[in-house]
Amino acid sequence: MSSELLRRYIDIISQTNEAWGEPTIVSPSERGKYEGKTKEELLHQYNALKKTGPHKQGSVEYGKMRELAFAIRAKSGWGPVE
Repeated sequence: MSSELLRRYIDIISQTNEAWGEPTIVSPSERGKYEGKTKEELLHQYNALKKTGPHKQGSVEYGKMRELAFAIRAKSGWGPVE
């Protein structure tokens, strides 16, 4: 492989790499926040928030919708996780 071709390949790879962003840190007081809720209750809250949207990224409502979506996925079952 020529050095020019290799250089172009590296440029393409570096342009298409996606960053994962900042790691998520959950406060210990926030853990188990939706433990007593059913999946249906969470879906009801999510859909009510969705009707009032769209919400801009970084807003309180946006964060709440993401939390609810995660909780709904967790209540749906993760599958066989070791």
